[in-house]
Amino acid sequence: MNAHTVRSLATLAVVSALVAGCTWVKIPDDARALPLLEASEVAQCKRLGSITTNVAWKVAGIERGENKVRVELDNLARERALTMGGNAVVRESIHEGTGDYTAWMCP
Repeated sequence: MNAHTVRSLATLAVVSALVAGCTWVKIPDDARALPLLEASEVAQCKRLGSITTNVAWKVAGIERGENKVRVELDNLARERALTMGGNAVVRESIHEGTGDYTAWMCP
């Protein structure tokens, strides 16, 4: 390897490490407090609507951590549910940076 290739690989490694540690989604504390429930827990609740959230699941061709992506999708869904008048969220599915949820108003 020549010096240019080594520098390029080193730069890519540093950028990848920095990106892997980033949290890209910031939400208000009141949205963060909304519970993420299972479908079986919302029988007494009113369905408010569907929510689809998206975050980057790959950066420069490198997959971000599954847990980090899930947390960011969940937080975005919580924030959206709050704007819909909801106080709970049910996760339906997550795939490649897209999450499908349902917003609920529970007693």
